[in-house]
Amino acid sequence: MKIKQFMIAKYRSTELGKKILAILLSVSLLQIGMILLISYQLSSSIITEQTRELLYGNLEQSAGNIQDAFERYDRVFQEIYMNTAYTKEVKVINSWDGEDYYLSEHSLESKLQNLIYRNEEILGIAVVGKYGDECFYDRITRSSQISLCFEEGLRRNFLVKEALLQKNSIYSNLVKKTDPEYGEYSCFYIAHQLTDLNQFNRGAIGCVLLCIDEAAFRKVYAQGVEESNLSFLVDSCGNIVSFPIPGYENTNLFGASPGEQMKGQEMEPLKEKALDFIKEVHYFQTENLAVNAVSILDGHFFIINIQDLNYSLEKLRYLLLMICLVAVLAGAVCFMIVYYISMDTDRSVKKIVNAMNDANRGNLESKIEVEGNDEFAQISRHFNDMLAEIKKAGQQERESLVREKNAEIRSLEAQINPHFLYNTLDTVNWQAIESGQLSISQMITKLAQLLRYSIHNSNEIVTIKTELEFLKKYIYLQQQRFEYAFNCTVDLDERAGECRIHKLLIQPLVENTIIHGFSGFEGTGEIHIGIQRLEPDHIEIQV
Repeated sequence: MKIKQFMIAKYRSTELGKKILAILLSVSLLQIGMILLISYQLSSSIITEQTRELLYGNLEQSAGNIQDAFERYDRVFQEIYMNTAYTKEVKVINSWDGEDYYLSEHSLESKLQNLIYRNEEILGIAVVGKYGDECFYDRITRSSQISLCFEEGLRRNFLVKEALLQKNSIYSNLVKKTDPEYGEYSCFYIAHQLTDLNQFNRGAIGCVLLCIDEAAFRKVYAQGVEESNLSFLVDSCGNIVSFPIPGYENTNLFGASPGEQMKGQEMEPLKEKALDFIKEVHYFQTENLAVNAVSILDGHFFIINIQDLNYSLEKLRYLLLMICLVAVLAGAVCFMIVYYISMDTDRSVKKIVNAMNDANRGNLESKIEVEGNDEFAQISRHFNDMLAEIKKAGQQERESLVREKNAEIRSLEAQINPHFLYNTLDTVNWQAIESGQLSISQMITKLAQLLRYSIHNSNEIVTIKTELEFLKKYIYLQQQRFEYAFNCTVDLDERAGECRIHKLLIQPLVENTIIHGFSGFEGTGEIHIGIQRLEPDHIEIQV
């Protein structure tokens, strides 16, 4: 409360120009600040929303590309099991006919070699008979005898076992293949049952296994700027199928170990686990992330995109910096304009205030120099006119008072014959002397002198010394009257002795003091008269 009162008092005591400067600057800076804040909020909101919409559109396009890729792999399967040449060779291999076995195996490997080079994402193709016999072609080793893609004993492979039992495609999670000679590859597998269309009811005659290069597959859905967003592919169980950073093969978002059976998940839990996973691996240097996901192959796969929202706003910060620079420039211009207006207003107000102070001290000659035709100029003109009217009215009033006073004095003089009073008092004085009443004689003498002084030239201006001499006679008579019930002292500044005042100026003050100052007072009273010269034009009289 005290601070509030202090601030209010401080504000009220501040000059008008400074008030205007502070108010206008505060309003200007507040407006600039609000514009900056609103612009930043709107821009960041719009950019973030547009970025999300753009990324989601790209994500849907990537999902479509992935869908096309998987359909392309399905066409590879269709080409194999709809081509009777493939099924014929597989049947020979399944029959273990020694005479034709190796010829069929060689023929099948040649067909697989021709097929693999028409699909750049396929690293290897293997055909496994229903009894576990296998033949393949490996793009990495360029061989049908040595393979990096396929391990020995494919009959024991989980995908192969599942594919022999199911008619739909079976997918693996992301795995890593390493060889000192051929290097490192990240890949995933797709297995599909192989049947003889002419003997469909007899079941599978084998399966086809594709090894997909994850690096080549990633180009299908990559969105370009990996600094600001990251896209990767997972299956419905949370297994990572494609990821831009090596080292996360056989990784499950839910923490399941490789080979552990898991049920498929909905999109939202996968999105939450994906976001937690990206934060754990510290792919981005910020926690301000957004996640989107799109379903592929009826929920069998999900492409997930993680977006760094701070990256989108980084360019906005440069824009904000430019806006701030413009705002500083605008603030400087506003300050100059406000400063000029406030100083001009302050100068106009001070001229009026100074003239009013001069007039208040009695200087009716004070005038305000009028500039322009604004409200301050109109106030100045009205003030000058008002002072002229006051000066004229004061002069007329003084002349009227002088005339009235002179008339009163003349009336008094006409009523009293001074010579009659003087002669009578002189006669009484001699009778008192002859009777030996010297105190009475002295009182009569002083009274006569006082009357002569007061009546003669009653409007005369005399020195303070002269006024005090006759004032002492008046005090003496009052002391005699009241039997010295009071004492009186006079303190006169020597510099004030020759100053001139009107006659009988001090006597009414002393008379009021005697009449009213000692009412009900017992004992000896004290009257003190002090006269000081304060300035060349000022005298202080205290009773």
